[in-house]
Amino acid sequence: MSGGAAPAGWWREPDDEEGEAPAEVAEPAEAADPAGADAAEKADEADAAREPEARAESPSRPAPTPAGVEVSAPCWNCRKPVAPRDTRCASCGRARTHALLVCTEPCLELRHGPGPPLRLGRHPDWAPRTAAAFDGWNKVSRRHASITVEPDGTAWVEEPEEGTRNGTYLNGARIAAGVRTPVHDGDQLRLGLRVSFAVRLYGPGPGTD
Repeated sequence: MSGGAAPAGWWREPDDEEGEAPAEVAEPAEAADPAGADAAEKADEADAAREPEARAESPSRPAPTPAGVEVSAPCWNCRKPVAPRDTRCASCGRARTHALLVCTEPCLELRHGPGPPLRLGRHPDWAPRTAAAFDGWNKVSRRHASITVEPDGTAWVEEPEEGTRNGTYLNGARIAAGVRTPVHDGDQLRLGLRVSFAVRLYGPGPGTD
């Protein structure tokens, strides 16, 4: 059947003389250019020699703390190191327990521990820690609210008995004037319409910063 046309549905195997000559196989580049191979090998050796130098120049990561080693944390009040086993700072005598209030506008960060209340307002004598930051913020009252932190880590917010014009809000709900209202870790405390604090509470246990 090699001389004629193949029947329908068949595929005809071409004769040897009709087939195309096999393509020539290219020789490897290394064999074609020995000088290039030597240069590549020398470049690899040079890169390997430079690797230790690159590792030495790169910034080293801090080594992990060995198990069983105590790591001191800074005191929230004086920032001196406090050992994990200590419940109070040896430098200033403050307990680990404290509240952290962070406001973005105006930019303000307040840390406060057990003892007298932290007063929030514009009056320089009544609220000395916040009066300068709130100067010009008329929506914040001169005597707006106070934060109290207990030794057990609980915290409370309270407005003065006379109340405030623009109110104090905890997670969006207005608190009653003259009533101590509990504050929890993660709460949002707002003075008036615009000034908002994120609240974090740190208890008497170790590991606070």
